[in-house]
Amino acid sequence: MEVYQKIRNYLTRQGIKQIHLSRKTGINNKVLNASLNGKRKFRVEEFRDICVALNVSSEKFLGGKK
Repeated sequence: MEVYQKIRNYLTRQGIKQIHLSRKTGINNKVLNASLNGKRKFRVEEFRDICVALNVSSEKFLGGKK
């Protein structure tokens, strides 16, 4: 499973709306949507900001320890 799919699934399981994540990270909602749908790759800074906003380790989405 790709990183964007793991993040999207996590948001769904946690009941977190994309717009909420967009506001919390400062990532434009259209950019975030494209990334979460696999139409563009996350920049390293965006990925970091998402992990910080969700209060999870990057390993959660990279396939490492949960």
